Amino acid sequence: MNRNDFIEMTLADQGMILLDQGKHLTVLKRGAHLLNLYSIEDFFVEVYYSFLTENIDKIEIVTDYSKIDKYIDENQKEDDLRIN
Repeated sequence: MNRNDFIEMTLADQGMILLDQGKHLTVLKRGAHLLNLYSIEDFFVEVYYSFLTENIDKIEIVTDYSKIDKYIDENQKEDDLRIN
């Protein structure tokens, strides 16, 4: 599967593929959303889950790799808090 195949799928199918073939990497809390980062094949995917509505609002392929830095930065902050 490549990016284009994934993009053409429905939201439900994308979710099933991520559960079946994706690797969950990390999660961030942003406002009323949990942003889950997955890797699948040779690309990264963000899943926006609203804990207010308990629904997935969107699934999108990460094209701006600076977004991944935000996940790394946030996880490093959490690690620093646990060390202290």
